[in-house]
Amino acid sequence: MGLFDKQYKLVSEYLDLRRAQGKVTEYFHTGPTQWPSEKNRNLVLGQDTAVELGSPRDASTAFLLWVNDPEWLKNGRISVVGPDLPALSGKPVSFGKIVIAGGWDFDADNSYDRYREMELLRYDVHLKGYMMRGVSQYQREWSRVSHEALNNGFSFRHLGSALLDQYLAVEYVKTAEIIFITADQATVLEAKAIADEVFTLISAMNKMAEELSFNCNTCDYREVCGDVAELRSMRSKLQKKDNPLHV
Repeated sequence: MGLFDKQYKLVSEYLDLRRAQGKVTEYFHTGPTQWPSEKNRNLVLGQDTAVELGSPRDASTAFLLWVNDPEWLKNGRISVVGPDLPALSGKPVSFGKIVIAGGWDFDADNSYDRYREMELLRYDVHLKGYMMRGVSQYQREWSRVSHEALNNGFSFRHLGSALLDQYLAVEYVKTAEIIFITADQATVLEAKAIADEVFTLISAMNKMAEELSFNCNTCDYREVCGDVAELRSMRSKLQKKDNPLHV
């Protein structure tokens, strides 16, 4: 069993429902994105903004999860739930972004370090006319797309491909998918409910790994760890590292 098996199934059901409703467009990553990068001057000012995604006045969710069977994923798939960027010009947009990675050997020993590495990759995208304005520990993301980029054909195909370029270059990531959500606020908030579960598991993992805190009686995440075998295994291994005499 993997740490996020339940949440992955919830995301799959969520996507299947929107696909049945005709709300999903799919692209596939077929090679490195051809959109020009602009790492040092990637600034989109308010007057230059065509689309603002997930601003503080709108709903927003962004999260990462992984599975231990790469074959669960359709490698390179980019799913857009709702309108793509060209149809969103001039509108306030609630926004969701889900990154799913697949590998054979995510386990209690390596999940924390791999999570930290993959989490940074989510934000390491520097495309001309696209600016990530703000992110937070609350699984939100706020970004802008310029008029110039939109006029030149920028879409979620380009953004998704750039993200997939990053993840598929990682040795332990064998498959990856990206989901973007722009349908409406309610659709984004439904995905946020899944994100909240993911965030709880991540928080429990971080608490164990960073604080080396193993007192279950005083831990806010004791019920979560009790229900998730991967977290119990991680706790046991970390506790043995911290105290080699512990049996």
